[in-house]
Amino acid sequence: MLGIDIQGSSRPSRDDSVLPTLRAAQTRLIAEALGQQGVDSNAYALRSRGDGGRYDFRPDVSPVPVVEAVTGRLPGLLRRHNKESSEALQLVLRLVVHGGYLVPTPDGGDADGADVNLLHGMLDAEQLRSELVDNGAPYVLAVSESIWYGAVRHGHGELDPDAFTPGELTVKGGVRVATWLTPAARTARPAPSPEPPKTRRAGQAPRRDGGDSASPDERPRPGITFNGKVRAKNVVSGEQWNLR
Repeated sequence: MLGIDIQGSSRPSRDDSVLPTLRAAQTRLIAEALGQQGVDSNAYALRSRGDGGRYDFRPDVSPVPVVEAVTGRLPGLLRRHNKESSEALQLVLRLVVHGGYLVPTPDGGDADGADVNLLHGMLDAEQLRSELVDNGAPYVLAVSESIWYGAVRHGHGELDPDAFTPGELTVKGGVRVATWLTPAARTARPAPSPEPPKTRRAGQAPRRDGGDSASPDERPRPGITFNGKVRAKNVVSGEQWNLR
């Protein structure tokens, strides 16, 4: 499953006359990106939900070309569309790819089930919205554990696992779900704290040559040692006195 939502669709500049155009542009770009990876419209059913949608793929469709389409083809299509569009018609998307079981409904309409609910919960998670704002890109993609461990982490096809960063999304009920995100947020790393100055005891002189930092009163002084008895050169015995 591929879930999509348009960021900022409820802005005042986007009234009912604009939303159908946004949805049409979104559908066209996703179809183009998937088609470039060999996934045509016969491979999925599109379930429209307000300003977003969900693509339910046939069981024989690999998640590899789907993720490739989102990470490799879609970004360029989005940038070109946004460059050629007014502000009200520009697209910034949240996307989630998840694999699971779809429970068919009796009327043959939209599917149901825990995995469907999980996908939409991930799509609506506040962390995903924040990630999209932070990364400065026209999209953010979250892949679930099943997609990460089954496809992305192995680097199948053109997938680059190093482009993903691990994270967590909080879904309905406060449940935390492991996920992998791309592109990464552009958060600045904090500058390393300066090393605190070394403290000195009162009266201790500062080090000037990288050597002994002891105060003058603590350093050994040169002096002359008198020995009690001298038996031979360099051989002494008895008491010794050191005068400084």
